[in-house]
Amino acid sequence: MADLNPSAPIVVGIMYPPAWDIRPAHALAADLDAVRALDPRIEIVDCRYLEPENLRTARGRPGAASRPELRSLAPELSAEQRALLARVEIALVADLPFDVAALAPNLRWVQSCAAGNGQLLSAGLPTERIRLTTAAGVNGAPIAEFVLARLLAFVKRHRDLDAAQRARRWRPAFGGLLQGRTLGLIGVGGIGTQIARRAQAFGMRVHATRRRVELPAEHVDRLYHPDDLHEMLAGCDAVVSAAPETADTVGTMNAAAFAAMREGAFYCNVGRGSFVVEADLIAALRGGRLGGAALDVVAREPLPADDPLWTAPNLYLSAHCSSAALEHFTEVFRLFRDNLGRYLTGEELRNTIDPDAGC
Repeated sequence: MADLNPSAPIVVGIMYPPAWDIRPAHALAADLDAVRALDPRIEIVDCRYLEPENLRTARGRPGAASRPELRSLAPELSAEQRALLARVEIALVADLPFDVAALAPNLRWVQSCAAGNGQLLSAGLPTERIRLTTAAGVNGAPIAEFVLARLLAFVKRHRDLDAAQRARRWRPAFGGLLQGRTLGLIGVGGIGTQIARRAQAFGMRVHATRRRVELPAEHVDRLYHPDDLHEMLAGCDAVVSAAPETADTVGTMNAAAFAAMREGAFYCNVGRGSFVVEADLIAALRGGRLGGAALDVVAREPLPADDPLWTAPNLYLSAHCSSAALEHFTEVFRLFRDNLGRYLTGEELRNTIDPDAGC
């Protein structure tokens, strides 16, 4: 909770890359004004800390905090950045410097503008003093729409239809139905729940994995424990993973997992690239075990031009863009204002991470 001293400022640091917010300038200004309106003590400072994409990705991997070579790649902090960090109590971030707790002695809460938090864990968060919350669920609706678009394109044979049009050939390519089929979800958090809701609207059955199988999950017909993943995979016509990256999730979709899936099934990953053993996915596509797949995330981003994923058959590739960029920060600030109101009144914050689970 903020200092109750009415004269003590509550310094909020805006630290995410400015290029990520592609909205008109007046939209950001209105959001910042709405933040200030929550409490007259709030002072907003711009103390951007930007890391290159390759470093951000590497820091998101499990165990990154123990890799000293990553520290040498981190940008040098300016004197102005250090002075501002020393004042910040709350930060809205994408990246943070290593050992941020020492650099920011007044920091009490970090709100990520993304669902992933691996790079923030490598900064030494959370601590007993500093809480960490994510933007989980902010992208739920756009990513769910993206997933259903990919699945529909596969089931309705849109690529065949497009090829016939390009060839100017009046050739029917009849697709199948989503209705009556079973969708499997690996990860049923904010994004997974939105996917499940839309899948049920199409008449699909929804199965999902979750550690706490004893509790009901909204829009899910049947829950499986993660240890029973292969059993779930065997009963699904399509499988979507929207799981965070933790030490337990790396390489989950491997040769054995793809072999457990129904022949001709569809796989889609909108979670983290490390979730998939890409060579095994390519083999499953080339061998015909999988009917098709869609990846919005890959292990190496940007994907090198000579990577075999580019030529894998029946694979839909996209460059980590399943969210709706124009609306993203509107939703981020909506969550941030809600959490800031909770912070000011001492209520529980939304999307507080579990440091033991890493998500």
